[in-house]
Amino acid sequence: MIEQIIRDKITEVKLLNSQLRRDEIRKYLDYYSGTSLEEYIKQYFSGDAFSEIPPSITNFTRKFINKISRIYTLGAKRTTGNQTELYNSLTPTKDVRMKHSERMTRLIGTIANRVFWKDDRFEYRPIYYFESYFGADPFTPEAIIYPLLNKSADLSDTTELQWNYWDSEKYAIMTEDGKVVSEEENVYGILPFVFTHREDQMDSFFVEGASDIVNCNEQVNIGLTEMNLGMRFNMFGQPWVNGLSSDNHLMRMGSNSILDMGDEGTYNVTSPSGNVADAINNIKFQIELVASNNHLWMQWAESGGEVPSGISLMIKDLERKEDYYDDIALWRMYEKDFYSVERVIAGYNNINLPEEFGIDFEEVEYPTTIQDQILKDEFDLNQNLTTRAKIMVRDNKDLTIEQAQEIINGNRQANEQESQQSIFAQFNQEAGQNQ
Repeated sequence: MIEQIIRDKITEVKLLNSQLRRDEIRKYLDYYSGTSLEEYIKQYFSGDAFSEIPPSITNFTRKFINKISRIYTLGAKRTTGNQTELYNSLTPTKDVRMKHSERMTRLIGTIANRVFWKDDRFEYRPIYYFESYFGADPFTPEAIIYPLLNKSADLSDTTELQWNYWDSEKYAIMTEDGKVVSEEENVYGILPFVFTHREDQMDSFFVEGASDIVNCNEQVNIGLTEMNLGMRFNMFGQPWVNGLSSDNHLMRMGSNSILDMGDEGTYNVTSPSGNVADAINNIKFQIELVASNNHLWMQWAESGGEVPSGISLMIKDLERKEDYYDDIALWRMYEKDFYSVERVIAGYNNINLPEEFGIDFEEVEYPTTIQDQILKDEFDLNQNLTTRAKIMVRDNKDLTIEQAQEIINGNRQANEQESQQSIFAQFNQEAGQNQ
């Protein structure tokens, strides 16, 4: 009996933690998308306060998350031996999907990425909230269950929330009560999911998300609302009277209103002594602190100053650069996990992908002067470190190497013809002068 009570209590605590985590994820997603942010700060104000002013809402969570998500900013080049062209044709949307997955991983901490086959190519769908079930390894799930997205935009759709269940043997759809609606065999024999984490796991499968950014954003919204409320009271003040006739009711004073306060009545207006400049500096400090903790640096509009050079930006961005290289190692491992799942799914669809897989992440370059870029390109060409076609593709991402080479060959031929015609014209001119 004691063991059963302990098990029930543990289950109750775990269910509570699961619900709290689901609410937390919803809050993070709302702050990223800017949805209903005023609902999160209303609890800190009385109802009368919002009848004076609307809540002041700003959203820098999305900008911060996008700024610290740098791995897929310019995409990545993937190679699979002699099957690279085939693989690229099967994954035309992978860079876009992976950019979103990286951002959601930064925001939430841990997400599940489902890999599936659609229209003869791979597709990817991030799962933000899910429950996982484990075997002997507490860091590698053996089963996963997550809610299916309802067609909320369809007014005729009145179906109840359903859940998807996956393990290596079966796939099922269940109701919220746990009733199985349908069940099928998992033909892949593996979980078709890749779990990505913001950083290496420590003592739990789930990793903490961007709680510092979201909490700071909430605190800033509270501060802005308080500041605007204080400014309103500073401008209009708080009227107060004594000696008001008992048969007159209290009202807010206006330029066209008269109060009868009797023979000894007085009327005054008291304004709060709050300092708006101090409130603004406090809000700036909070934003700068959370930005610094995430290796970002802030520059306000009134800061001014000269435009920094590429070298100064590189030095200023040094810590963030070190984090970037750490993240590359982590996401290179995730890319290999994705490829392992893709190979199994491709094999089921009669497409054989090789074991060989490589990835090269495109790195954001710091700005340089045109003269410095010309010198570097000339050095790389002289040392056979690059080609003219690759330089052209670098400056025009819409071209392939073959297209760039064709353009270069055509330009070279046209330039040689113009040069020959110019030399021939100059020769004829000199011959005419000698005659």
